[in-house]
Amino acid sequence: MTLDHIFQIDTLPTQEGKYSATGHLTIGGGVAANAAATVVGLGGTASFIGCVGDDDAGDNVIEQFLDLGIATDSMQRIANHSTPISFVLVDRAGQRELVNFVPDDFFTSANPWFAEDIGEADVVLVDCRWPVGAVHALRSARARGVPSVVDVDRPIDADPTSETGQILDLATHLVFSRAALTGTMHDEHLVDALRRAAQRADAWVAVTDGERGVSWIEAGRLRHQPAFHVDAVDTLGAGDVFHGAFALAVAEGQCERDAVRFASAAAALKCTEFGGRASIPDRPAVDALLTEATPTAPHTTTTTGEFKA
Repeated sequence: MTLDHIFQIDTLPTQEGKYSATGHLTIGGGVAANAAATVVGLGGTASFIGCVGDDDAGDNVIEQFLDLGIATDSMQRIANHSTPISFVLVDRAGQRELVNFVPDDFFTSANPWFAEDIGEADVVLVDCRWPVGAVHALRSARARGVPSVVDVDRPIDADPTSETGQILDLATHLVFSRAALTGTMHDEHLVDALRRAAQRADAWVAVTDGERGVSWIEAGRLRHQPAFHVDAVDTLGAGDVFHGAFALAVAEGQCERDAVRFASAAAALKCTEFGGRASIPDRPAVDALLTEATPTAPHTTTTTGEFKA
């Protein structure tokens, strides 16, 4: 969980200088935190397990969650630490640059046993920022037979003996960003990296690729969901929204194919307004896009050769 300071700017800076913003918003952020907000925005219920500092920013982000109706019983205040913050620039095309600050030893100061309390959850979603906490939550989910989704948004160590490697081994659903997948698998060829990840983990594995859509392997065949076409204003948090919507769809019992389409629609709509988490869509808007817009179904191809969207 972070506190995001988001600035709207005409063009992302390419050199040193002073620049003027055309808009500004301070709002809660963070990978799994935005996913939790998405679940609630789309009509589900969510509890958040995580850490904030013992400062005003921590008070702020917790209050925002309580206003959304997200349970914070398993939140930890890390003494003598500030809450992680992000500074974000978003240009007119919706592209962003982000600088994130997390205090040294922030997560090592947390008690990972808090993460085992998943309550009566129908699905557990984790990111990889607090690996030991994620492992505890995933173990608890596996013990109860609850599906679990991992948002892998940056390259991680896939060695089974590492904490992040254990995350890959415990999850039922792994959803990588393109950069995270190719970096984790050390393979720039997207299809080969996806295949290797599927062989590495006993899980359903997918990769999101922005406006190029989502790919996954199903029954030995490569499947692809094209992105919904929208006029992008702000892509900040789009991946988080995708994962939150996907997790909610899994909790509702949707098959992975339908869950991917549902999540793709939610992520696309999020990009149409400025404001990070503030532009998470509601359920009627997502349902309307699913009904009215193309594409209507995923494509299928074999896993041999380079996939062409």
